[in-house]
Amino acid sequence: MKKSTLNAIMQGVIIVLVIAIAVVTIKLVMRPDEIPVADDFSEEISEVASVVEEVSEEEPEPVIEQRVRMTSDNINVRSGPGTDYERLGSAYIGYDFEFVEQLEEWTKIIYDGKEAYVYSEYVEIIPMVLQEDGSYAEYVDLEESAEGIGGVEDSAGAESENEESVEEEPETQE
Repeated sequence: MKKSTLNAIMQGVIIVLVIAIAVVTIKLVMRPDEIPVADDFSEEISEVASVVEEVSEEEPEPVIEQRVRMTSDNINVRSGPGTDYERLGSAYIGYDFEFVEQLEEWTKIIYDGKEAYVYSEYVEIIPMVLQEDGSYAEYVDLEESAEGIGGVEDSAGAESENEESVEEEPETQE
């Protein structure tokens, strides 16, 4: 679990504890004089414990996957790591694919549900967050981010936008 996530959870627990202590104190101060104050605060303690338990329940960790994004247009996707292998299709700038393995000059990806290869010079490997709707968004580490705002930059739809905008295939590379 990331340090920033743990810090956020701990801050939440501390805030809940402070609020719970304030509520218990107010309850004690607001009691009428004729009602004796109990020596046993087990009920209030159990209330505080249940609130703390609710807050401390961890949110599920985001699913971060390495993705391969094309940095050049009309990249050949091949059945093996070399130009002698069968050409399966093309990929374009902004498309991203599931990362499998980094070889010396080739990157293994999942293309149309099968393992395939693209020349590594034309791709970048980036961390992506799997969102609830099944799309991916670019992962931004808040600790490393200069802005310190956000968490993900949405990149959903990049593949479909490129598919619609490509009418002619430019000259083929590797």
